Amino acid sequence: MDKKDLRNKNLELLRSCLKQVRQATKPQLSEYAGLSVVTVNSLLHELLLRGEAFATDESESSGGRRAQTYSFNARRSLALIVYMHEKAGHDTVFISVDDLLGNTIDLSELQPEQINFDYFCEVLSPYFKRYPQISVVAIGLPGVVIKDKLIVIDYPQLKNTTFCRNLSARLNCPVIFENDINAAVAGYARSLGEKCRSETIVGIYFPQNYLPGAGIFLRGVLYKGRDGIAGEIGRYFHIAKLKKKMGTAVHENKFMQKAAQAVLLFTLTWNPDSIVIYNEKLRPIHAPIIKELCKQELAEELLPKIKIKSDIYEDYGRGIRYLATAYLDNKK
Repeated sequence: MDKKDLRNKNLELLRSCLKQVRQATKPQLSEYAGLSVVTVNSLLHELLLRGEAFATDESESSGGRRAQTYSFNARRSLALIVYMHEKAGHDTVFISVDDLLGNTIDLSELQPEQINFDYFCEVLSPYFKRYPQISVVAIGLPGVVIKDKLIVIDYPQLKNTTFCRNLSARLNCPVIFENDINAAVAGYARSLGEKCRSETIVGIYFPQNYLPGAGIFLRGVLYKGRDGIAGEIGRYFHIAKLKKKMGTAVHENKFMQKAAQAVLLFTLTWNPDSIVIYNEKLRPIHAPIIKELCKQELAEELLPKIKIKSDIYEDYGRGIRYLATAYLDNKK
């Protein structure tokens, strides 16, 4: 490793350290990062020049001269987060402005009358005047981008358009995209910490007014398939009649059968450790019912853990925010 590579490696180490602790003195940074005070002093000077850090009030000292403290500049770059999903049966747009630490500094919720390219331009443009530090727009929609086109999308006016590229040109800002259930299952998986790196987790989303979709998180990364359509089960998903009945009340609930069939489908094709089902009308108490339906086809030992979440909002937002933060972290 030459001197330049070593310096860049140490700079990234110091940057990550300051981001993690948020505020520290030079001696503290030296201890946390395992670098000499001389090296920290040189690298910190570079971070200050770049605006990635700034000097704050001097810290308390037990005696003598107070040590200068330095803070991570979380607002040097901001992310404009935009994602859509159903809320109480209505298409809802959630918009937030987040800093580099994932703190939300602006949040709004809208229910558009129509969903098209001009709508997004109209509602997003004002944010760039209020927050000129915005460096990326992260979009979450129920669709799939293939070769720059929204090939699969629930909103007809966006279908087969180069939505992200056009929006990037209009806003003069990079636009990155992820679909709803991929973002949600990634957000859920990352909430598990290191555990997600050793497990296969499937998320299945059943909106009220649109076809279902699924996302596959395979040992630490999203698996999307060759063209990105892995998990797009809606258009080919059919409710299979279960051979055995548990009783009229449960058997007549076609949605329970649909959820059980989806669990069976992904159990047989991906053999996951767990499956998360998102639907506004389901509650955790429905998980055992779905599992019992699945046991009519497969032995219980073969079935994954089944978790029910009535709200996709938290995991979806976490996934999109992680995508935006990862982009900003890589854009030095």
